[in-house]
Amino acid sequence: MRSNNIKILLNLIVIFYLPIAGFTQQPSSSIDSLRLKLNNAKGIEKVNILIDISKYYWDVNPDSSVIFAEKSLKEAKADGSDDAIGDAYNALGNAYSSKYQNETALNYYLKSLEFRKLNGNPLKIGNSYHNLGLVYRELKQFNLAVSSHTKAADYYEKAKRYDLQSISYNRIASLYNQINDKNKALEYAFKALNIVNENNIDELKANLYNLIGSLNRDLKNLELAEKYYTLAFKEWEKSKNISGLSTAYNNLGIVLDEKGDLQKALEYYTKSLEFATQQRDSSGIATAYNNIGFLYARIKQFDKALMSYQKSYEISVKTNGVDAAHNTLNNIASTYLKQNNLEKASEALNKALRNIPNVVDQAYKQETYQLLSDLYAKKGDYRNAYHYKCVELAYADTLYTQQRLSSIAEMQARYETETKEKEIELLKKDVELKELQFQKQRSVQQVLISLTLLLLAIFFGTSLILTIIRKKNKQLAEKNAELFEINKKLKESEKNLSELNATKDKLFSIIAHDLKNPFNALIGFSDILERNFNHLTDNEKKEYISVISESAQNLYKLLDNLLQWTRAQTGSINYIPEKFKLEPLIKQEVLNLNANAEKKRINVSVNASSAISVYADKNSIATVIRNLLSNAIKFTDIGGTIEIIASESKDFPKMAEVVVKDSGIGIDQDDLERIFMIDGSYSTKGTANETGTGLGLLLCHEFVTKNNGKIWVNSSKGSGSEFHFTIPLA
Repeated sequence: MRSNNIKILLNLIVIFYLPIAGFTQQPSSSIDSLRLKLNNAKGIEKVNILIDISKYYWDVNPDSSVIFAEKSLKEAKADGSDDAIGDAYNALGNAYSSKYQNETALNYYLKSLEFRKLNGNPLKIGNSYHNLGLVYRELKQFNLAVSSHTKAADYYEKAKRYDLQSISYNRIASLYNQINDKNKALEYAFKALNIVNENNIDELKANLYNLIGSLNRDLKNLELAEKYYTLAFKEWEKSKNISGLSTAYNNLGIVLDEKGDLQKALEYYTKSLEFATQQRDSSGIATAYNNIGFLYARIKQFDKALMSYQKSYEISVKTNGVDAAHNTLNNIASTYLKQNNLEKASEALNKALRNIPNVVDQAYKQETYQLLSDLYAKKGDYRNAYHYKCVELAYADTLYTQQRLSSIAEMQARYETETKEKEIELLKKDVELKELQFQKQRSVQQVLISLTLLLLAIFFGTSLILTIIRKKNKQLAEKNAELFEINKKLKESEKNLSELNATKDKLFSIIAHDLKNPFNALIGFSDILERNFNHLTDNEKKEYISVISESAQNLYKLLDNLLQWTRAQTGSINYIPEKFKLEPLIKQEVLNLNANAEKKRINVSVNASSAISVYADKNSIATVIRNLLSNAIKFTDIGGTIEIIASESKDFPKMAEVVVKDSGIGIDQDDLERIFMIDGSYSTKGTANETGTGLGLLLCHEFVTKNNGKIWVNSSKGSGSEFHFTIPLA
């Protein structure tokens, strides 16, 4: 996958951390000066000098940093000042943080907070909560980290340090981004931006614009992503920030790449590389080479792609960029797979697999397992392909990771159990065959012995052998029949599992993508409207309100279809057939959707006999008509026509037939056979860029079938579509 330049994304973290924890090395002249002052200092002055000396040793010698912080605490306790004791405990927390001993640092930060609350300085209390948030994040306690940074923001507001308040909200946005809650991250990023704008804190704007752009890109809001990346670019250009411009060109290149403007994307990636090289920014150089390689791979210039990837990989390895190097290895493997060079792909993936324990980004790990699954599938090793596909799915969505792992483990256990049972049956069969062979040999021996005795014994012995053989053959046939039934049930189980996975994947896809985007627009634009209402023009207000209204309507339609589809899947819809006239129902649904048709100046006509009565569930048939008509409007050009025909079916006796005929864009022949299938349903944008999930046609098929009817479609690309369905006449 493409790379983001995370250096700039973390600039806010660095800016914020320095005033509070101050991980910087002071010049030697400064430390000498501090030591001279220490000789004559007393009380609080001595405490502060010892804290400054401790700060000097953070990067130089963390153990010395701890020693001087402990001396500062001893002096503070002797002085008896709550303020000084709080500062000394905070210095000890910083010293142990420099040693990455986070549990110990946490204890000292909590003690610092206790004494600082006694003193009541809101800025220092905010600093303590900030440091607690940093440690909780390192300890993976995200709820406590969010809570600490929220309290830090409150205290910074009391101290009127709006720059620090803004960066606290940025910290929270970063935490939500880390746990993949992009909408929540966007909410706090906008909070930070509003504070920056209200207080004219120009130095923080570029980083926030960049963060909001990245979150929108993750949410596939490419237009908004490009807008905020451009705003970040302008801020960095204004301040002549070369590193920032490198990042801006990189991010704009990614957006244009995803929008399909590959030539412009390549120009931006190249400019990003130039600026990163000018700054000697190894991370930025590696990122640019990786993204240039990614673009070349897309246009099938694989040799150029591999050359760029190799440069990116070598730089990342030299600079210990573990995640970046891993991402580039994935891209190298992907390129070799596209060339069907399985040996080289396997070599790259084996390197990536060995490196996975050191990788932080879950998406990079997921991609490695996906590529391994593809590799083994190409090799024909479907057992390993299946194994790595299961591991890939376990990384697919952090909100459902545990559930998926459980499901995969259960599926694997079931597979292994059934396999073991099959092996046991085969072993039993083998034992029985050997037993038969042994008994046969024994019988032959008895016959030979009997021959020496008398002919009568031979007759009875032969009869006994034949009886035993017949019995064993019958048992063997029974075992084979049982084995056949076991195999049959295994195939049925696999089919059912495939259908369940298709249903689950469809639901996850809707929740992960289609359901998030309307919420993002609602949150983002309503927040902008609330914060800047008095500064916006009437046209801008109308535009934002229009976007919010359209998003709400789309969300309602999506939730309605999703609810009905889910209820249909779980069997919780009550089908109550009744006798009713078909014509009034059709006209009512046409009336309900008339506003949508009028927007596109589409003429909708109804040709239905008033005498036709049907026997079916009225609500579900209304849903079918509504979805088919909505689809027809969606895929019909402006000024087109739609006709709804209802009559007695000529091909199906005692059935009414309804036809929804449009002059729209039609459907590809390849899609006609799978249009009503759960694993084949898809969503295509309408002629006016209307969006959908593909659930509508699934509902139509479900409801028509429940009402003992059939549904089908006749269409060709560019020649319109005719959707037919039948229901019983009354």
